[in-house]
Amino acid sequence: MDQNQKKWKRHYILRTLILSGFVLLLAEMIITGRLSQYLAPRLHMLIYVTLGILIILTIASIRQVIIGQSDYDCDCDAHKIPRSPWTSLIVYGLFCLPLAMGIFMPDKTLGSAMAENLGVNLLSNDVRKLAQVNATVPEMESQVDVQPNDGERIAEDVRKQAEPSNTSEEPVKTVPLEEAQIRQLFAESDFGDFYTDIAVFLYKQPVIKLDDKVFLDGLTTMELYAKEFAGKEIETMGFVYHQSDFSEEQFVVARFSVSCCTADASVFGILVEDKQAKNYPIDSWVKVRGKLELRNADGYDMLVLKATQVEPVDAPKDPYVYYSFEAPQGSE
Repeated sequence: MDQNQKKWKRHYILRTLILSGFVLLLAEMIITGRLSQYLAPRLHMLIYVTLGILIILTIASIRQVIIGQSDYDCDCDAHKIPRSPWTSLIVYGLFCLPLAMGIFMPDKTLGSAMAENLGVNLLSNDVRKLAQVNATVPEMESQVDVQPNDGERIAEDVRKQAEPSNTSEEPVKTVPLEEAQIRQLFAESDFGDFYTDIAVFLYKQPVIKLDDKVFLDGLTTMELYAKEFAGKEIETMGFVYHQSDFSEEQFVVARFSVSCCTADASVFGILVEDKQAKNYPIDSWVKVRGKLELRNADGYDMLVLKATQVEPVDAPKDPYVYYSFEAPQGSE
């Protein structure tokens, strides 16, 4: 084997090692679920296709190493092997650097530091309105007695309309609202059937479960129908976020939303009021349960979660949430 053939073979061995590294890295991320830390699920199929292409290229590179250089190999400038050591270092380094980062750098979930830079979208759609909330409600405990519970009041009006008249002295039993009656609460809105269906789906639940699948759509829906959802009890989970202008009894239970990848992430959450708020460390994960209260901040209706139970939990395997673009099952 001449010197030129040996040099050619060394380059293809190096290329095979780099391709194999990317194949193993992507396969490991798919199998372990780490891929969700970087890319939204709707784009995972692109990674599967990329993995398939890399496997084909790796097999082709291994074949080249085994059979050696032949007269049929392309000799165009675009496919020639690097001529100098410095050129080889630059060319292969461009591939080795991201591979090394993927292998040796630990995964890091987005948290409060990023939320501080991006700002948090609350049920009022603007975290800056929190300052007005504190000014409007200097004594949070007394606010509970003054604030009207519009959601329960409207629901009670619908119940009264649905109940048959009873002139007897026997007490009338209050029955749960039927779906058609609940839909009347949201019938006058112009937000479309999609959000109406989600609103009905959420309102039917004795305790609204804002899980990963409905977190974003649920927050949007409750923002649109803030008065109707005032007084409803909800349960949700997220990481703890504190801001400098929060009171000692306030924190946000937040989640990152990813559209394509973590580079376009946004932060969404609910303002929580709890006497032990300052005891929950930032970026720790908690499950919160409580009742929604309606506040007014700078002319906007804002829902605040008055916590009755806060418990520490482990971060989920996939910490991010996504818009589903589909109405939840059971809303029809």
